[in-house]
Amino acid sequence: MKIRLLVTSVMACVVLLLSLSACTSGPAPDLGKRDAVVSSVMQALNAQDKDQLVKLAQPGPQTADSNAKLMLSEWGGVKDSGSTTVYSSESTPDVAAVRVSTTDSSGNPAVVQFSLRWNDNSWLLNLGPDF
Repeated sequence: MKIRLLVTSVMACVVLLLSLSACTSGPAPDLGKRDAVVSSVMQALNAQDKDQLVKLAQPGPQTADSNAKLMLSEWGGVKDSGSTTVYSSESTPDVAAVRVSTTDSSGNPAVVQFSLRWNDNSWLLNLGPDF
């Protein structure tokens, strides 16, 4: 009886630890640093994590959820490290176009393009109509 209770308790602890680790994706990025936000976007694309993409856009437009799905349909599973990032701010200094050269899940070259916007001392993923 005591062994069964001990085994049940250990299994419950293991399940709790696994569920907690699944809920935390590590420390939040420093949104004041453009490179940190780009890295977080690439990690979310690699993990195909729509909710994280939407979170990186907040406060954002009401279309953020559907545009995050579009990003994932195009670039979900891309490699999130060992890439080359190029920034361009041709229009205004508070918007940065981002172009990341990486590889897709099959190892083929891929170019991920999105933009960031500066809002309240933070770089946010632009998931507006023309992300």
